Amino acid sequence: MASFGTWLEVLSYVKALVEAITLGKDFQHQYEEHRNERATIAEARRVSTESTYSEDEVQAILGRLKNCRDRFIKEGTGAGRTSCMCSVFRDVMDGNGGKLPRIDDWENLYRQLNCPR
Repeated sequence: MASFGTWLEVLSYVKALVEAITLGKDFQHQYEEHRNERATIAEARRVSTESTYSEDEVQAILGRLKNCRDRFIKEGTGAGRTSCMCSVFRDVMDGNGGKLPRIDDWENLYRQLNCPR
């Protein structure tokens, strides 16, 4: 199972990246906010005890999210940002039998990005 700290990073990154894409919010500020909010911390605790994802798998997801952030910095295009996040979500779905895992509000975030099914 992946650690609480790794899940906290992933959950905070996902929320901050989606808010940067959909609302134009500052990624770093949102990331720090989510990393310290009770709801994200509680969800990271829950997922770290219930998820079957290994530490390596969750670290790989985190690496992909960091690549998306770096891409945002380099390219700055809305379409590229959305495409990158949708790609991460699709890979997670593919590794989970075609469904997003019941983590935080990922299904809603996926829909907000209008990711292709």
